[in-house]
Amino acid sequence: MARVAIIGGGLAGCLVASELAARNVKVTIVEKSGDIGGKVINYGCKATDTCRNCGLCLVKDLWETVRGNREIEILTRTSLVDIEGEKGNYKVTVRENNKIKVLDEIDSIVVATGFENSSSVPASNLEINDMSNIITGSRLEEIIASRSESRLTGELSFPGTLKRVAFIQCFGSRDVKGRAPYCSRVCCAYSTRMAGVIRQYYPGTEITFFYMDFQWIEGRGYVSELARENIELVKCRPASIKSGVAGDSPVKIVVYEDLRHSRLIEREFDMVVLSEGIYPAKDTGRIAEICRLGQDENGFLEYVAAPGVMGIYIAGCAGGPKRI
Repeated sequence: MARVAIIGGGLAGCLVASELAARNVKVTIVEKSGDIGGKVINYGCKATDTCRNCGLCLVKDLWETVRGNREIEILTRTSLVDIEGEKGNYKVTVRENNKIKVLDEIDSIVVATGFENSSSVPASNLEINDMSNIITGSRLEEIIASRSESRLTGELSFPGTLKRVAFIQCFGSRDVKGRAPYCSRVCCAYSTRMAGVIRQYYPGTEITFFYMDFQWIEGRGYVSELARENIELVKCRPASIKSGVAGDSPVKIVVYEDLRHSRLIEREFDMVVLSEGIYPAKDTGRIAEICRLGQDENGFLEYVAAPGVMGIYIAGCAGGPKRI
């Protein structure tokens, strides 16, 4: 019976494992953290009174399906050490809980090592003097995931009315100095959907998006639809976020350039959301060397030979930014 090793137990790795197991292929997932699920397992459904097509409902049962499949072996707290052999007869050496283990007679290998959020890497495109009342997109995902019908939790549990929220798009993306000149492709989709969730709980909230360009999400009329929902769109990259006080309440002050009038503008918000982009996983270079893969100009994995010849395949965001 065929046997495949999957390096990484996030969304892509688990989807591949489930599909292979359904075809009677033995699968071993090598996951460095304490559980499968990657980052997506902490994301929240962004439906309001209607479905917003965020895709989470498509994978909500995936984790239990993988855990309960007898064709799938899951090794957690396990890292890849070495690969020897060739397609049809690989020997994969891993370190499981600080003990060396060898997976023999592996026919193929799938590399699904995921990504890092751009907030985990120093960004050069935005000056921030302190992070109070500033949250990342990934933190807002967690808040939305834990919401009840009547309230949001965490940093969005405002005792009063949440009046003004700013979303800073392309945080860590489209940033030549920060080594990420590319578009991360997911930020526009998840942030605009999360804005809808905030508006559901705080109907009077003024929401402003500072952006460089918008990815088409649900057709070319999507940006016009945002305007109809009274979401303000400001095309610029803010220079900095400062702290201030309005009355007795702390506020964040977003400083940006009005290109039309060549002047700096300062605007106050109750909260700022940094829409994080996607960076290569921290150990991508090491994984590339072990798996005989290359890296593109942005650091993501790429093939140096036909995957069908090598029997080593790249899945998910290990090969670049992708949506669910």
